Amino acid sequence: MSRFRIETLVPVVLGALIAAVAPAAAEGITRIQQADGTTQVYHHVMMRLSGRTLWLRSGDHRGILEVTSGACRYLDGLQRCLPYQTVYHDHGVAHTIALEHGTVYTNTTGENVQLPHSADRLGPHEVLVLLHTMRGTYVSVKGTLDQIK
Repeated sequence: MSRFRIETLVPVVLGALIAAVAPAAAEGITRIQQADGTTQVYHHVMMRLSGRTLWLRSGDHRGILEVTSGACRYLDGLQRCLPYQTVYHDHGVAHTIALEHGTVYTNTTGENVQLPHSADRLGPHEVLVLLHTMRGTYVSVKGTLDQIK
């Protein structure tokens, strides 16, 4: 699949990934703002952290977004990593999403942790993902991890 087709699928793919209305244990919100300014907000995403890979799965288990990070730094219980690969999995087919830049913050402690240069905090076992795709789409995810390995 060409890079253009993959990148134009980002809003559709991420929307389908997160739009499931089935109840889930996750307490998360995902916001997708496309380059044209349109915004979608989705609730109830299952989140699992396995090493440096964050897995975001729709409640209906149809789609999975895999965000793999590196270059991690720890600050007072807060892990800050730079994502270097984002892949959407749909029925066994993987689609790479090209990123311009991004950051993954993870609080793996049982306490609230202050975000650097911000008044905001991440609660126990919360994650904050900020992504900017090559096509100009902004994706933000904030919620509580369902599982940490």
